[in-house]
Amino acid sequence: MKEIQMIVEAHIDDHQFSVVKLCREAGISHPQLHRKLKARTGLSAIQFIRAIRMKKAMQLLRRADLQITDVAYSIGFSDPDYFSKVFRKEFGCTPTQYRENFNF
Repeated sequence: MKEIQMIVEAHIDDHQFSVVKLCREAGISHPQLHRKLKARTGLSAIQFIRAIRMKKAMQLLRRADLQITDVAYSIGFSDPDYFSKVFRKEFGCTPTQYRENFNF
């Protein structure tokens, strides 16, 4: 699991990083990866990748020196509006609201 997480983190800014690429780098088949992740995390591979990206987004949004678009690009989203939509769905608030509620 640590190896899979490290692979995702190494490619966190790559908006073209996919489950297929993760499988290739981990040397594991897609069904096997899916079974392992589901058993250990309850998440599918794409959900696992997104969860790591969203966790990193929360960390980066705490930095006042970064624009929200910069955060989106740095975690692998090529569209900042889509990033905001995904963030809101995941956490119930927009990145801007999260930042405003976080004490700097």
